Amino acid sequence: MADFTPGFTAAQFRLDGKRALITGGRGALAEAMAATLADLGCAVALASRKGEDCEAIAARLSERFGVPAIGLSCNIADEASVEQAIAAVVDRLGGLDILVNNAGASWWGLPQDIPLKGWQKVMDVNVTGTFLACRHAARHMIAQGGGAIVNIASVGAFLSYTPDAGQVVPYTTSKAAIVHLTSNLAAQWAASGIRVNAIAPGSIETGMTETLDAATQEKTRAGILMGRFGLPGEVAGTLALLASGAGSFITGQTFLVDGGQSIA
Repeated sequence: MADFTPGFTAAQFRLDGKRALITGGRGALAEAMAATLADLGCAVALASRKGEDCEAIAARLSERFGVPAIGLSCNIADEASVEQAIAAVVDRLGGLDILVNNAGASWWGLPQDIPLKGWQKVMDVNVTGTFLACRHAARHMIAQGGGAIVNIASVGAFLSYTPDAGQVVPYTTSKAAIVHLTSNLAAQWAASGIRVNAIAPGSIETGMTETLDAATQEKTRAGILMGRFGLPGEVAGTLALLASGAGSFITGQTFLVDGGQSIA
């Protein structure tokens, strides 16, 4: 019989002694996710091509939450860089229990006009980069008996846009690939104790949403059942579930956090 001692639910979410790496580790969404993990007791590493920005976020987190936090430089599309970053996390934090693949790129344009370099950039970062981080992280997780991987997909993985709504075919295609990669890796690594899930955010008040012009933002907002863009912290709550013991029986799933955008 389960031990339903008062406080047992909150205890399931605690991450004391765990170590996490967040790629794409700069910006509001990355900081919200890192702060959530740190608030639960997790040591955090943030990595991106702009390592100094990650270091600044890490310093804030360490001071605020009293956990080890480090910032690293990493080009997610370069395997040597990814391997070095993960090795640095293992060396400086003592291991790696949680990987959050947040690095992303996009390319705007009609598909008939998109240059090959644009397509390749998006695929290299969003698909190949995610795979590389998963692969190198999994090697450490397998050796230590398990871990949790959370890939950041997008509501765009489930939508097809008309040109006036979005000219982002490489981006949405890459995010659909992330959904399938997530379930495939979950099937491959379940026996090794690694859970692999994804979060598919809708339009969030940060990052790529901010690059849209005002008319496109208003059109996008009108297509969300809740009538507004999401906040970074509203994505981070789902991460807390998937990274912690509270989600210990969840793997291979993609969680839409989109305010109803996918069904509007």
